Parts: sequence; C-alpha cells; structure tokens
Amino acid sequence: MLASVLRQWPLAVLLVVLVLLDVQITAELDTAGRGWAAPGVLVLAALALLAQLRPVASALGAVATLVVSTGLLRAVGAEMPAGLAVTEFAALAAVIVGVVRRVRPVGAAGLVGSLLATGAAAAQLRPEYWSLPAGSTPEPWWSVSLSGLALVVLPVAYGSYLRARDRERARASRAAVVAAQQRERLTLARELHDVVAHQVAAMREQTRAARVLSETDPGAAARVLPVIERSGMESLSTMRRLVAALREGDQGDGASPARPVRTADLAADLRAVTSVGSPPVRLTVELAEPVADEVATSVLRVVQESVTDARRHAAGAREISASVRTEQGKVRIEVHDDGRARAATGRRRGGVGLIGVRERVRLLGGRFTAGRTTGGWRVTADVPLRRAER
Repeated sequence: MLASVLRQWPLAVLLVVLVLLDVQITAELDTAGRGWAAPGVLVLAALALLAQLRPVASALGAVATLVVSTGLLRAVGAEMPAGLAVTEFAALAAVIVGVVRRVRPVGAAGLVGSLLATGAAAAQLRPEYWSLPAGSTPEPWWSVSLSGLALVVLPVAYGSYLRARDRERARASRAAVVAAQQRERLTLARELHDVVAHQVAAMREQTRAARVLSETDPGAAARVLPVIERSGMESLSTMRRLVAALREGDQGDGASPARPVRTADLAADLRAVTSVGSPPVRLTVELAEPVADEVATSVLRVVQESVTDARRHAAGAREISASVRTEQGKVRIEVHDDGRARAATGRRRGGVGLIGVRERVRLLGGRFTAGRTTGGWRVTADVPLRRAER
C-alpha cells in the first residue's frame, strides 16, 4: 500500500504546492478564521493519494469531508477566498480520476455524481471573503462555470483513458501468459519426442542383439525380452505425456526459449548453467535415485530459469542458493535469493519464463510455487520421478 502511494509522488508534489498556494492566498487576504479550512484541505489531499488504491472509500471519504468541513466553516464563520480551495479542486479531480479508472461504469457514475453535487453545494454554502454588491443576485448553485466544467470533463476523460490503457495491458499480459504456456508445451513435447526416439532406437538394438545371440544361445531371446518390454512401457508412458502436453493447448507460434544443453550427467549440467553470472550461485545436488531423461531436462530448465530470474530481478542480491534433491520418489528443487523487490514495482514479479516452467512442472504432474519470503524470493518445485499414466 505504501509503495503504491509513493509511486504517486508527482501528485503529492502538486498537492503540496497547491496547499502552500492556498496558505499564501488566505494570508494575503487576511480571511476570518482562515485556519479552520486546513483540516478539510489536508484530509482531501490524503484521500486523493489513496484514490488509485481505494477509489470507493476515497470518494465516500471526500464527500463526508466536504460535508463536515462546510458545516464547520459555517459554524465558526470562517471565510474562504472562493467556495473551494485550489487544493480541494485538485484533490476532487484526482479522486474522480481514480473512481473512473478503477470502478465499474455504473458505480463510477454514482460516485462522481455525488462528488460533484457535494462540491457544488459546498461552494455555495461556505462563507466567502468577497461580498456581493448590494442588490446583486448570487450565482445559482447549478450554474456551470469554466472551473466546474474542467472539474467534470478533464478528470473523467483522463480516468477513462487510464481505464482503457489498463484493460489493454491486462489483455496483453494474458496473451503473454498463454503464449508462454504454449511455447513450454511445445518445448516439452520436442524433448519427450527425443526421449522416445532414443528409447525406440535402444529397443531396436536390443532386438537385433537378441536375434543374433539366439543363433548360438536359444535362451538369449528369453532373457532380453523383459528388457525390451520394459523399454516399450517406458516409451509408451513418455509418448502419452507428449500427447497430453500437446492436447493441453492450441499450437503456438513455434518459438521457444533457449534450452539448456543436456548431457548424461545432470549434476554437471546444473553446475554449468549456474556457474556463469552474478551474483554467484551456491549449488547443492543430492541425487540418491536415478532421474529419467525427460525429468532431468525439466529439472535443468527450472533451475536455469529460476536463477536467471533471480539475477535479473533481485535488487541487491549477494548470493543465490539452489538445491536439487531426490526424495520420496520426486525431485525437490529450491532456488532462493537474498535480494529485495525492485523499487519500481514494490514487489518481485516473475516474467513469462517462470510462467513457462510452472506449466512444464504441471504437465509432468508436479507442483510449483514462487513468491517472496523473509529476506528474499523463493522458487520451489516438486517433480515426480515416476508419473502415473493417465
């Protein structure tokens, strides 16, 4: 909440300048009870800063503040240079912008109408420093002045623009998430295809060897058949994962992020993808159980993307710790950094890369979490070594 308010520092600076201007105007005119307007002005300025975060509460608070402030000014006979102070005009405009941007049109129309009606009534009911000549008729409350028109048109137009921009950004963000998920599905499908091709080639060599040995050893074929059967079952299971990954979504654009180079040594591969870059990575690898090829590739991908995300987004990070362990039939992956959130957003946000690895882990039947912890950002993934067929 504090970070959201701090991001509105231009509005805060403007309001401070306008408050000083109001103080100077009232001091030069020597208005009666000039200090009684200050509480209402300051409260409205504070509500203006909260309008983007709590638009409904800010609008209702502004209405209540105008009512109470007007009643107080009338009770003590305090004079105003105009019906509303310059700061109050600006604060009401900022609240209207927040309401139009964040609240649904029907609710926004009601709140904006209440703000305008209350502001117009306050401008008419407050005691003014400038007295009208004898016999002149005061301006009716419903008349539209240039400032009143600006208070309606400009904030509503600007709030509508911000609302349309937010909607477009949300649409683009959703499209990016879907594209990242599709790319990860296709990447995983290609990797599974390579695994299946390797397993089928192995079955072919085993069959050929059994045929050759059977000429001199009739029992050789019987000994090799269970191995071939096991390889066939593994290939079938992997193929089902491939088909399931492709069925999860429509075809994407075919683009995929750079994939880490895999060898037969997963521990060496993990050291290779974490050794280059800053801050340094403290890597722990404990592989008590064998890791299937398709799972090993995904483990490498998760670690690579998590470390890259930490190096890119963790401001002030001094060290990144990464651990990969096999336990209870699964691979446990943890990546943690000691950095803080970027000041621009107030919190860390994983990009489409983490969205992609989340999709990859889900397709393999695992669990993935990423978020802030005490003193940094943590990514955790559990990928099963063996997955039940579906």
